[in-house]
This record gives sequence, C-alpha cells and structure tokens, in this order.
Amino acid sequence: MSYEAEAKRILSECKKIVVVGFSRSSEKAANSVPMYLKSQGYTIIPVNPSIDDYDGMKVYPNLQAVSDSGIMFDVVEVFRPSEEAESIAIEAIEKGSKAVWLQKGIKSDLARAMARERGVLYVEDRCMFADYRAFFT
Repeated sequence: MSYEAEAKRILSECKKIVVVGFSRSSEKAANSVPMYLKSQGYTIIPVNPSIDDYDGMKVYPNLQAVSDSGIMFDVVEVFRPSEEAESIAIEAIEKGSKAVWLQKGIKSDLARAMARERGVLYVEDRCMFADYRAFFT
C-alpha cells in the first residue's frame, strides 16, 4: 500500500491521535496541525515534557505516561527530529498503536520495517494537515 493510501486510511479510521512533540506555540506546525485536526473532530492527546495542560487538554510528558494512564489511542504522530522519531515510532509500535505517522521531513528505515513486519499502518515525511485537506475538503 502506498503512503498516500495509508495516510487516507489513517485519517479515515484513526480518530485518537497522540502527538509526540506537541508545541504550545500556535505558530508551529506541532501545534497548528493537531489543533486543526481537533477542530475536525479528532481526539488529540498531546505529549511534551515541558507543558502540563494546553487548551483544556492534559499534556503528558512522554508516550509511556499516556500508556500508563490507560488511554487507548489509534495513531502516534511524531513531531520530533528523525534521530528521536525512530525510537518514539518503535515504542508506539510496541505499545500497540494501529498507526505511526512521522511528519514532513522525518523518516526512519528501522521504524518503517518494523511497522511493515507487524502490520502497523505507517506514514513518513507527510503532513497530516495537508493530507486531511487534500482528502476531505
């Protein structure tokens, strides 16, 4: 399946999004993309160790804290540099995420291979906002 087909499937089927690398700055994509998706009906679970809450949402320090809280999620969207994104993507796969999405400019050969091996939907180097707009508006 192509990244475009997987992106469309993720956006159609996965409504609870953990955003690792969420930013408090509305001028950054790590804020504007998830907040736009929230406005479109997605549940956003922000992850950033330097924020406690944002716009009424509890912000978790890491993916482990989300998992420990018992929150079920569908997809982990990663807004971290490639060298950090790989370990986050692998952790998401190991925690049973249905999908992993590495934002524009972020890639990982190892995470891609692991996702394929385990049947996890996987997208890299694409923007959820741009794809949502292209597919659904």
